[in-house]
Amino acid sequence: MKISIVRIDKMGDMILTFPIIQGLKKSNHNNKIDVVCSEQNSKICNKFNIINKVFLFNNNFTRILKMIMKLRSENYDYIFAFSPGILSILISILSKSKNKSLLVLQSRYKDGFISKFLEIIFGKFFFQNLIIVDRKLKFSQDSSIHQTKLMSELVTKSGLEIKENEEIKHVFQFKTYKYGSKKLCLIHLSSKWINKYFSESKFINLLNKLKNPKIDIVITTDESSKNVFSNIFEKYQCIDNNQFKNLKNINNILILDRLNFENWVSIINSSSHVITPECGCTHIASLSNSKLCVIYDADNLPDMIASEYAPWKKSYTKLSTNDEKLEEKLISFSN
Repeated sequence: MKISIVRIDKMGDMILTFPIIQGLKKSNHNNKIDVVCSEQNSKICNKFNIINKVFLFNNNFTRILKMIMKLRSENYDYIFAFSPGILSILISILSKSKNKSLLVLQSRYKDGFISKFLEIIFGKFFFQNLIIVDRKLKFSQDSSIHQTKLMSELVTKSGLEIKENEEIKHVFQFKTYKYGSKKLCLIHLSSKWINKYFSESKFINLLNKLKNPKIDIVITTDESSKNVFSNIFEKYQCIDNNQFKNLKNINNILILDRLNFENWVSIINSSSHVITPECGCTHIASLSNSKLCVIYDADNLPDMIASEYAPWKKSYTKLSTNDEKLEEKLISFSN
C-alpha cells in the first residue's frame, strides 16, 4: 500500500505520529509511507528511516502547487490528514488518494468553532473516514484524548491494519558528548518559563539553587528565548553553534545559544536530566535515555494538555507552573 500522512504543524505533533508510521510499517512491511511536513518537521522525518519520502510543505503558493502535483503523481491508496486546519484538508483532497481520512479535534477553548465547523463539512463531503473528537467532553469522561491513540483510531477506521502501542527508540543516531565526570542537566530556555508565577529573576535564583558539585547545567535556547530573557545572557557564559564544536568543559552553568538541530539533539542525548516547559523539547527528550521533567502552564488546562500530548511510552515527571514547591521539586529531580 502507498500511504501519505499530512503533518504540517509542530515538532511534538510529528514525533507523536512516529508510532503510527512504525505501526503501519510493522503490520505490513510492503507499506510505503510518505509524509507531508513542515520545514521544522522535515529535520526529524529525514532521520526516521521508516519514512519512504518526505514532501516539504511551504507557505509559498507556487511551491504548494508543485508539491500537490507531486503528490497526485504518487497515486496514494490512503492519505491521512492528522494536522488541524483547512490547508491539511485541501492537500488531502487534491492528492487524488483513493481513500482519505480526517481527524477533527474540536477546540478545547470557546473560540475556533467556525474553523472546526468548516473542517467537519469538508470531512463529511470529501473524506471516506472522519473522526470528530470533542476533547473537552472526552477528557471530562476520563476517555483517552492522547494524540497517538486518536490517530491510531482513525487508521483502524480506514480499514488498514496497524500494530498499536509502538515504542519509538533510536531515531537520532547523533553523537553524544562527555564533559568531565559530572552529570549533565539540560534546561530548555523557552519563553513558556515566564508567566505570572515565574519571572526571569526567579529563574536565575533557581539556577543558583540547582548548582552543586555533582552536576553541570547547560541551557539551550530557541527563537523565543531572547524575547523574554535578557539578564541571563549577561550573567552566564554563552556560546553559539559555531563555538559548540570546540567545547571541552562546562563550568557549572553554560548557555548554548541557538544550536542547530543536530547539535541540539546531541546535547539532549548527552544529558542525564532534561527540564523543559511543554514544547518540542519535551518530545525530542522523550526519544532519549534522559530523565525528563515537563512543566505545564497552569493557566492553559495543564491536565488536559498533558493527557493529550504526554511523551509517548516515556516515564516522566509532570509539574505545573503554579506549584508552590516548584523549585524544591526541580532541585530534587536534578539530584
